Amino acid sequence: MSHIKIAVSEKAVNKLFIAAANNFHPVFSNTYNAGPFSAQINAGAKIVDGKIDLQNNGTIRLDEIDIEYDPLNLTLGIDIPTIRIGGWCILPTPWGCAVRLPVITFFAGNPDISIPINLDGLIRSEISGGFEPKITYNIDPGRLPAWNYLDAEDHDKPNKWKLFINAVWLDFDLIDIADTVGNILDHAIQNILNGLFGWLPGWARSIIEAILGGFVWFIRQLLDIGDDIIEWLSNLLQTSLGLFNWIATEVANYFASKYPLYELEDPYPILPYSLQNGVNLIPVKIPIEKLQVNINDEEMVLSADINAIIA
Repeated sequence: MSHIKIAVSEKAVNKLFIAAANNFHPVFSNTYNAGPFSAQINAGAKIVDGKIDLQNNGTIRLDEIDIEYDPLNLTLGIDIPTIRIGGWCILPTPWGCAVRLPVITFFAGNPDISIPINLDGLIRSEISGGFEPKITYNIDPGRLPAWNYLDAEDHDKPNKWKLFINAVWLDFDLIDIADTVGNILDHAIQNILNGLFGWLPGWARSIIEAILGGFVWFIRQLLDIGDDIIEWLSNLLQTSLGLFNWIATEVANYFASKYPLYELEDPYPILPYSLQNGVNLIPVKIPIEKLQVNINDEEMVLSADINAIIA
């Protein structure tokens, strides 16, 4: 039995990582309810930057993997206590009120106010981690038991060795929330309230605003925003909606089982189908056995046993 080794430089491993990362685009949705306040999120994520460092202990370190969220749509729902205005008597009589103003009811729904906020491109996070290589042998699920390697070739269903990487540890950092998020939220609240009350006469609007203590201030109190809207949004996304735990889990699962860093067809093709002198020649392949991987700080080395050539 013969042996084969393939040495892959750290630079080449980084290119393999970038190729794998380009296909990373999971989606996420979740809801959160707390009394009069609710939140719903719809998000997608992608890896836009980062690098791999090979380690002498046989592991792979992912450094400063930048995550962008696209889309990132947040909808805030607010249930405001019902307010009724009107019903005052404008024509009293000794026998009771003859004419009353009509009663106008506000905030009878649940939620009463829904505030959509588009945060695409305004939030970035960063993940670093240590990973161990994991080699698996994968039989194509579409391959029939009776097929030989030529049948699998004809149907494009070859078996494959795949190199995944398992997360040993992950470190997540929220590195940036744009300062404009605060203005976006305040403007969104004001636009919603203008839509709700813009049609009212000034006296009615003044009464409602007096009851609530100022529209925007009242909504911010219900949302429990406080003085630091960036900190509030970070806590909402991370703790209440679980966005950042989700992305860390997705990164770990993606490289551990969904998209290999490298894959090798088995048997490995040497020569494809060909036509020579009017004769069809079948492909030539080498069976690969006992694929292993060794890593140092300069390269990743794949080694395997090879059996007799199949032709």
